[in-house]
Amino acid sequence: MVQQFLPHLRSREGALIVNVSSGLAFVPLPIAPIYLRHEAALHSFTQSLRVQLDGTGVTVVELAPPAVETPLFRGEFEQEMKGQKAMDVRVLARRAIAGIESGKLEIRPGLSNVLKLMSRVAPDFMLSQLSTMSKPA
Repeated sequence: MVQQFLPHLRSREGALIVNVSSGLAFVPLPIAPIYLRHEAALHSFTQSLRVQLDGTGVTVVELAPPAVETPLFRGEFEQEMKGQKAMDVRVLARRAIAGIESGKLEIRPGLSNVLKLMSRVAPDFMLSQLSTMSKPA
């Protein structure tokens, strides 16, 4: 879809592409490998697209939210999340807009920022910690 819109976007001043991945794009979560392969792929795609479009006037931003408090989060993933607190959707929206307005290319609010940092500093530790979510209580 991006490829189809690129001619139009290149003709517009201040064009912006915002891809929404997940804070879990940076670290493996053994309980959801199929879902998260898409998040990791989108993260990689966004980085590559940003390089490809450098100098064209089209800005490519990645919004990688943490878990967000939604009915899906509480319904589908309640048991797996074991009481974890999720970010309020209004807070996420404010942080996303602030990040875009300040020119950030990767917006990682809340826990997502920690996940990105820890994926670089202690990847084995993060895998170990997130693996505990896959085990019964």
